[in-house]
Amino acid sequence: MRASGSAARMPWLGHVVAAGLFGVLLWIGGRELIEIVQSGWLPGRKGPGLSAGDHPVVFWAMIAFIGAGLACCAGVATVCAWSAFRAIFGRERSH
Repeated sequence: MRASGSAARMPWLGHVVAAGLFGVLLWIGGRELIEIVQSGWLPGRKGPGLSAGDHPVVFWAMIAFIGAGLACCAGVATVCAWSAFRAIFGRERSH
């Protein structure tokens, strides 16, 4: 049974969209992280913010947590981009 519609003609499109979305999220998160490190202030959403001068250990722990999340996002974006690249330019192997 074959898929019909654009999914059959462009199976790589979902990978490209996912890689683009993760890339945009990575760009936004990276800019925010740089801004936080430069200012030394991590704003709180519903509570008080966190200053690097007042609580340095907690501040840098949060920065490390955010950085780890961005690294995971970069990894997923890379996998999606590589999958799309292989789907577009790679050869399909029939078994």
